[in-house]
Amino acid sequence: MRKILIIALVLLASWPAQAAVPDLNINLTDDHVDITAGFNGERLTLFGVRRDKGDIAIVVRGPGASVTVRRKEPVLGLWMNRESVTFENVPLYYDMAMSGPLKRIAGPDVLAGHEIGLSNMQFRYTGQEEEGVVDRFREVLIRNRQEHGLFPLEPRRIKFLDGNFFRADFYLPPDVPTGIYTIDAYLFRDGGITSLKQATLRVAQVGFNADLYNFANKGALLYGLAAVFLAFGTGWAAHYLLRRD
Repeated sequence: MRKILIIALVLLASWPAQAAVPDLNINLTDDHVDITAGFNGERLTLFGVRRDKGDIAIVVRGPGASVTVRRKEPVLGLWMNRESVTFENVPLYYDMAMSGPLKRIAGPDVLAGHEIGLSNMQFRYTGQEEEGVVDRFREVLIRNRQEHGLFPLEPRRIKFLDGNFFRADFYLPPDVPTGIYTIDAYLFRDGGITSLKQATLRVAQVGFNADLYNFANKGALLYGLAAVFLAFGTGWAAHYLLRRD
């Protein structure tokens, strides 16, 4: 509660004189998320202030990466990968909060231009597959990420606390990807974007998790050998203890 009050005071204190009042201002409760041993997810809270009336959309995007979606088919009694589509620069995390329905906030061209909403995300792909085939793979990609809590099932609601002071809450699941996240806050009036504010969030492993991750990536061979010896030692110890009993 104290952190919420501090952020509210910071937003209000940073509000300039009327002659230079911005249309929109935002602030995160934390600009970083540390992933340690036993990390069970994290709630991300954003506060903001708008000068006048207008609809607001907030989009949180994780780092981008290439994602390959494959389809398995039975071949001689075995399920094997056949068709596949690789999508480029897919955000590994995507979530959004709205002050109202998308159709009311802006037209499809404006929403598509800023990729606001899952249906407006432009997944670029490699290959010569037909558009209908790509659309099916795109749906599978979205559904798989929704199952892991990395894409939303539906937009979250922006809560207005007092007049033009608002709040939006997001959730980062336990297997959230690390990297730099971007937060875009849009203010809409008359179907167009009148203001855009941006913030960044750093999600990183720290402590033993970070050391283990770096070891696994920088010394893959040693990490693999250590994993094999650990498994062998654990199995031998269990066998020895059971024989004693």
